[in-house]
Amino acid sequence: MAIKLVLQLFKTLLLWLFVTTILILLILLPRGDSKIDYSKSRVEMTEEYEKNITTFSWESYKNNITDFFSYAIKNRSLGQTEYGVSVEYEVWRYTKKSIYILLPSIIISFIFGVVKGIYDFKVDKKAFNLFGEKITSFFLSVPDFFVIIAIQVGIMALIDLGFPHVKLYGSETLSNKLFAIGFLSIYPTFYIARITENYLSSESGRDYVRTAIGKGTSSKKIIYLHMLNNCWIRVVGQINTLVLYILSNLFIVEFLTGYRGGAYRFYQAFHVPKQFSIGSSMNIDIPIVVEFIVLFTTIVLLTKIVSDMIHSILLRREATIEK
Repeated sequence: MAIKLVLQLFKTLLLWLFVTTILILLILLPRGDSKIDYSKSRVEMTEEYEKNITTFSWESYKNNITDFFSYAIKNRSLGQTEYGVSVEYEVWRYTKKSIYILLPSIIISFIFGVVKGIYDFKVDKKAFNLFGEKITSFFLSVPDFFVIIAIQVGIMALIDLGFPHVKLYGSETLSNKLFAIGFLSIYPTFYIARITENYLSSESGRDYVRTAIGKGTSSKKIIYLHMLNNCWIRVVGQINTLVLYILSNLFIVEFLTGYRGGAYRFYQAFHVPKQFSIGSSMNIDIPIVVEFIVLFTTIVLLTKIVSDMIHSILLRREATIEK
């Protein structure tokens, strides 16, 4: 079991290294020269622009890669941003803000998702279960974008009616962080709820459940001590997917709430003056982009490692119980 886990972690590390390298190489691709001579006619300027922007040179690509990594190795840094601070400091400064909402969102999504999944399973066969599987399906069907805006509009309407004022936009106050955590947790929570409910449903028809029911065992004991115990391995296996959902929604949440975290800074790195872009003629702050690529892929890597380790521990425990 231990050897299998080590091999799995090694494969995960190799996959992370491969994906991260490919993404960095894509960022370092030469993108042509968008400079044009404005003294020419409109048609000539268009032709010049199309010719320059579509030009690809392997020599330029090689120079981009060499210049970038040579600078990083020589200076032990990826340079400075347009604001005069080191890239490393800039990335960490914004990343800390995102971590404040990422970690709570992961924990909240998993815990509340499992609880909601159990509730959905328990009320599934009831005639009226508006807050059961139906509400789960609703939040899984509606894009987070619309849900967040609807909640924001609703809160602003309540404030206009005299409810206490809360700060919806920004990243400095506690309410800013709480709203960002809540918005970021919406879809992952209902995703885990659906997964949990499906796994419990698949267990409900097994022989040990029917035997427990026949012996008069309470439904709570059957669910919490038997069925859920057999589902943990599969539910925990969804943690990696949960984190991917949260990371994919991070920019939307930060953008709609004015939360200036890592995802929003990553977006800004694609819109900077050319003189701050190392290794490319396009206005991309490549050092910032590269650091965030490494950062976000590393978060996924660590999540996968933790998920695999927990999965291995649960498998060992299950094997010990069976013996």
